[in-house]
Amino acid sequence: MDEKVLLGFFLRELGEEDNDVSYVDGFAVKVDGFAESWAKMPFHTYADLGWRAVAAALSDLLVKFAVPKAVLSSITAPDAQRAREVFDGIREAAAHFGVRYLGGDLNQGREAVVDVVAIGAAPTRIGRRPRPGHVLIAPPLFGYTGLAFLAFKEAGRSPAVAKGISWLKRPTLDWPKPPPPDCVSASMDSSDGIADVLWTMARGVNIVLERLPAPEEVVSEALSLGVDPEEVVLNAGEEFLPIFAVDPRCVPDGYVAFARVVEGEGKVYYRGEELRFRGWAYFRSP
Repeated sequence: MDEKVLLGFFLRELGEEDNDVSYVDGFAVKVDGFAESWAKMPFHTYADLGWRAVAAALSDLLVKFAVPKAVLSSITAPDAQRAREVFDGIREAAAHFGVRYLGGDLNQGREAVVDVVAIGAAPTRIGRRPRPGHVLIAPPLFGYTGLAFLAFKEAGRSPAVAKGISWLKRPTLDWPKPPPPDCVSASMDSSDGIADVLWTMARGVNIVLERLPAPEEVVSEALSLGVDPEEVVLNAGEEFLPIFAVDPRCVPDGYVAFARVVEGEGKVYYRGEELRFRGWAYFRSP
């Protein structure tokens, strides 16, 4: 039972909506976190882990048009020095994104574990179910983190890989201006990969992927490194880029329409076949 199935089971037990955020009395709330053993790559500092946790939580608020107000953290670390480094990263991220850091909880453990709760004002509610006839749009910037995951040792010679590493260290959430909320039927960020977004949104509808929302630089670099461009673009995640399902007349500057939502039974298709990629999930068997 992978992460998505298990989380869905938990939410059904609680009677809560399966969405990127929870809505409470006009606010959107999000918790996000990870353990060092699964998240820390050789190029990460402990401060980077703190920053990334803040960006991950705020990304989910922003893609729902919520206005972030504050973050809280729970930091577990083996010693005071590493706890301080994670704290510094959270504080730096909060300052960068313009939200209050209210403190939180501190624990000792065998590895660093970081959890961040973010809260924001929610002027509207948006779910994950796109409307047939809508298109999926996103900034055409996917694949950099996929290159970094697969080939981070090539950063010295590859600007594209180096860019992916910078995104994985300290995501900045510098998104183009989004479409008007009344044009949007569903939205998610790409923390677990585009493939995960597509399969999550394909509930009661089919989604037809028509193009990879990636720059040519990413595709050509993937080919030169001998890796599959489709996997780099669709399966990596941690770009923290927005994906909106919108009326086709509502595609703003900086976004491309890369998939269609059609009537169907919950499948994702690419080039006439069911999409083989599923994105990232914990507990998933190889």
